[in-house]
Amino acid sequence: MNAMPQSAKALKLVGDVHAFTSSGREKAKKFYESGLRLEPGYLGAVLALAELHLMEGRNGDAVSLLERYLKDYADDSLHVKLAQVFAATNMLQDSLSHFQAALRINPQNEAAKKGLDRLEKQMKGIDPDATDENDENDVEDVDGDTEEAELM
Repeated sequence: MNAMPQSAKALKLVGDVHAFTSSGREKAKKFYESGLRLEPGYLGAVLALAELHLMEGRNGDAVSLLERYLKDYADDSLHVKLAQVFAATNMLQDSLSHFQAALRINPQNEAAKKGLDRLEKQMKGIDPDATDENDENDVEDVDGDTEEAELM
């Protein structure tokens, strides 16, 4: 590619395009890494590369990458991504500590708030994907007898 982009953001965007197909993931990785060589502190490329590692099942690589950058950049988005990786690998305590760290840095971080809420449900043994529609289910009972539905 002769007209190689000379900004980390442009390289990251080209990587994003390749990351959408499984056949382009290796190219995506090269673009993300090139962006990081050009601008080592560009967290957009770090997060994209971590996500790529996750898509390919390389959770350990994602953790290593994120932890390495957290040493130099105390950024809430890095903590959130690391918390998500830990939650996905059932390392719930580690996940909890990183969601909390993200919220200490940025109390308005919606991804951290949602992730923490989801994690707390998971830690209580509640399915975080279950909807809280018990009342609606009673109303939707076919024969209209909610008491009978609750006893079953």
